[in-house]
Amino acid sequence: MSLQISETVQPGVPTGRVHWLVAMNRRNRSMAFVLLWPAMAAQMRGIEAAGPLAWTLLTLHLLLLPQLMYWRACQSTQPRETEVGHMLLDALCFGLWSGWLGHPLWITAATSVCITANLMAFRGPRGALQALGLYLGGGALMTLGLGITPVLETDRIATLLSLLTLEVYLLGFAYGAYQRSMLLHRTRAELQQRERDLQQRLDQIAALQERLTEQARRDPLTGLHNRRFLTERVHELTRSGSGACTSIGVMLVDIDHFKQVNDRHGHLAGDRVLQAVARLLALAHEEGAEVVCRYGGEEFLLLLPDRGAARMRALAERLRGGVEALRIEPGGGTAEPITVTLSIGWASGQGEPIERLIDRADRALYRAKQAGRNRVESGLG
Repeated sequence: MSLQISETVQPGVPTGRVHWLVAMNRRNRSMAFVLLWPAMAAQMRGIEAAGPLAWTLLTLHLLLLPQLMYWRACQSTQPRETEVGHMLLDALCFGLWSGWLGHPLWITAATSVCITANLMAFRGPRGALQALGLYLGGGALMTLGLGITPVLETDRIATLLSLLTLEVYLLGFAYGAYQRSMLLHRTRAELQQRERDLQQRLDQIAALQERLTEQARRDPLTGLHNRRFLTERVHELTRSGSGACTSIGVMLVDIDHFKQVNDRHGHLAGDRVLQAVARLLALAHEEGAEVVCRYGGEEFLLLLPDRGAARMRALAERLRGGVEALRIEPGGGTAEPITVTLSIGWASGQGEPIERLIDRADRALYRAKQAGRNRVESGLG
């Protein structure tokens, strides 16, 4: 995860965005440097060479430089790298001040620990070694170049302020790490929640697609599967080999004189008849039917395992007799119930293409109609 995720908008900044490292270091520098100024000033009081130039440089370094660094990092196209460079500059500058002050123990300890810890956090051991090298180099340059004698002793006020600076800086650094940790925790929680929301939406879409697919395979009036589903199922059985290796039975069912029902009672009554017949035919699923579908108009098709001619005929007769016994209310305030009959043609065969079985059942249905309707005929080959 990129460290850029915690960038915050800062008013008055030319780029309009501030890298989190830049904002954190500005806060930490501002607090620590303000405390360091009186600490180092207390130490400078005992140095005879501390003239106006030294005091001016100290004030510019500790009070003005942090703001200039912040401004420069905000202008940079690579703010993180720029800020790391500023931390390395801090190491060199404080090494120079430590050497010029005579390496007072507590000022040296406070500044070196803060600087090396900061670089360690963002560059690992390499950063800590770089910071320590620049700090020691700056101190050595002052000691050897200007011949300053190390005194090590730290003014009492400078000692207290150095310890306070160290405490404040490390607490500020830890607080920044805490903020980052909380931000990452919230970001991770938000991402997990978004992932759950997305998965929920995907599940809803999948469920909707499944419902739409099922609706596309269903006849809206009767609720039975439609011819499209039959075609898909036949192709599936053919591809899997089931249609060629398993004994299949086909029944074609037609409502006798259905046009007369529509003409006499109206299309609403005709719809009631279709629905009533469909409910009864759907019971064939209990016999293991693969498909019970509305084949077209008042015609239905059942695709089921062949359990022998006797059982196939018995099922067809039960369906025919069940429909004949129906008394269907036509609606519209008409008291007289509607009765209808079925003509059924069936065929079955082992390893025979389903399309051929359907054709044989269709011819058997035609014979049933020709023979007077309300009857079952077989299309045995």
